[in-house]
Amino acid sequence: MVRRHLRPATDRPRTLNSPKPDNWEKRTFSQKVKWRCKHPDPKVDYASWVDKYEAKSIVAGLFSVPRTYAVVRYPEEIVALTLPDTFVMKATHGWNMSLLVENGIVRGSNRSRRDAGRPSDLDYLSGVAIEWMNSKSEARRRKAQLHYRQVDFGVMFEAYVQPVDYELQLFLFEGRFKLALVAFRSFMFQNTAHQIYDEEWTLREALASKSGMSPPPSIEIPRPPARLFKALERLCRRIDHVRVDFLVSDGRYYFSEFTFTHNGPYGPGLLARFDAQLGRCWPR
Repeated sequence: MVRRHLRPATDRPRTLNSPKPDNWEKRTFSQKVKWRCKHPDPKVDYASWVDKYEAKSIVAGLFSVPRTYAVVRYPEEIVALTLPDTFVMKATHGWNMSLLVENGIVRGSNRSRRDAGRPSDLDYLSGVAIEWMNSKSEARRRKAQLHYRQVDFGVMFEAYVQPVDYELQLFLFEGRFKLALVAFRSFMFQNTAHQIYDEEWTLREALASKSGMSPPPSIEIPRPPARLFKALERLCRRIDHVRVDFLVSDGRYYFSEFTFTHNGPYGPGLLARFDAQLGRCWPR
């Protein structure tokens, strides 16, 4: 049974429908992401699409999702929860805030093994949630990326999907798939590697992000089933751009999240070679 505690509704900031600039066609994908960070689309209910728990309702009946054990909006409510021994704890409202607990032991968080090996308890989890709520980096991000001002703080506990064969990030423009980034990495982002596929599902790039690991060059990831793309096209056709992420485990696609700010204001990242090409896919 999911226990859900919502804070009182808050006034959402109003956004205006800003026309895209005259030089829109010449801008790269990352430049357009930066523009969208400052000019959210008033037609999009970001509070529902970006919140990792609320987004599960949007895709209900379309895709598999990890089981939700609990979601709270106040950290102090965590001490009253009943949780299994293994789960993933993540912030519903932000980026890079997650924690893996396996058999009652903390294994680590995204990009960090801080506290790894210590027993987990509800007071500790509540403390982690308070850190996330008071995160200065998250506050700066919400100031720079206006979509996230619409999203309330929250913490979700969900099933740990394993083994994760790879993560799949699909770049959609008015619902149409144009590029896929496939990421090979552990929960703590150790020894990461990636592949990039175009809309014809031709492998365009395969690189290791760190030494010591690379995806086998002879092994290419199969194209997701057509029904997945058709469902996404129907779901996202009114949105000029959104990235949709999945965890793939033993051939099963688990929806992870929607994001409108790939790499935020920090440039194209792993998409550097495709930044201009992908920018041309973004309609005016």
